[in-house]
Amino acid sequence: MKSLATVLLVLSSFIVQGQVQIVAEQDTEKNITLIAFNKDVIPFTIRIEFVKLENLESWDGNVIYAVAKPGKTNLVKLRSPYLNAKTSFNYNSKVFKGGYSVGDTLSLPPYLIPVGDGQVVNMRPLTTQTNMDRLSESNGFVGVGFIFEKPSVICAPRKGIISEIKMDQTNQAGGPVDFNAENFIEIYHQDGSFSRLTGLKANSAKVEVGATVFPGQPIAESNPVTNVDEIQVKMIQSRWQKDDNGLIWINFPVILTDGQNKFNSNSVALNLTASHPEELVTLEMDKKEVKNYFKK
Repeated sequence: MKSLATVLLVLSSFIVQGQVQIVAEQDTEKNITLIAFNKDVIPFTIRIEFVKLENLESWDGNVIYAVAKPGKTNLVKLRSPYLNAKTSFNYNSKVFKGGYSVGDTLSLPPYLIPVGDGQVVNMRPLTTQTNMDRLSESNGFVGVGFIFEKPSVICAPRKGIISEIKMDQTNQAGGPVDFNAENFIEIYHQDGSFSRLTGLKANSAKVEVGATVFPGQPIAESNPVTNVDEIQVKMIQSRWQKDDNGLIWINFPVILTDGQNKFNSNSVALNLTASHPEELVTLEMDKKEVKNYFKK
């Protein structure tokens, strides 16, 4: 394959922190392949809309969504029907952090309560509305807050890759939805969703960006308790969801477990004792990870 052109596009949006480069390569039959080079530790979704195709055809349509995994990914191949004719193309593109989903969230593994084993917590949903004991995705659900009396280690609720860390805020915001003003650790899961744990103690991160974490693994510490009725830690699950209008960013409720019983994160629950049972810790591990886990 010989190179027709090297088109290095640093694509960014309000959610992108890494860089994705797109290179166009042409083969001997004048077919063109768009290739993404992703320097980040997690995938990115790329939306490509072709606005001009001369002697080139996209069998996937003029608007495509492709997931660029870390490293090199072939995004789309443009086929040239006439070998002796000139080829040219032009397109618009957007980049979105993470993969995307077209299904529901009901089949996801249960999430552990993200505190230390044996810690007792109360749980209540976070929402843009008030006085609601049970919420749905369509009426203001944002995430879930955990309240406990003693400081706790904060743990990963599911297996994933640490995708972002912010731990330099010494004065924590008290608002239930002011996540950007708080310390947080973000975890990217294989299904394309994110878990963001916010309200953490400054500079208490026990992991680094790019690390793979497992359920129950300590990742940070909570802030000192100043008010027993105040939410100490917030957990938000988010993802890109594709519909007929494109990609939309949603926060969604999940199923939490204390090791025995299951709870919806859009419900109020009291006096839950966190537990990290072995079968849940190893649920998403591959064979090598399970083997290494039982060696410890």
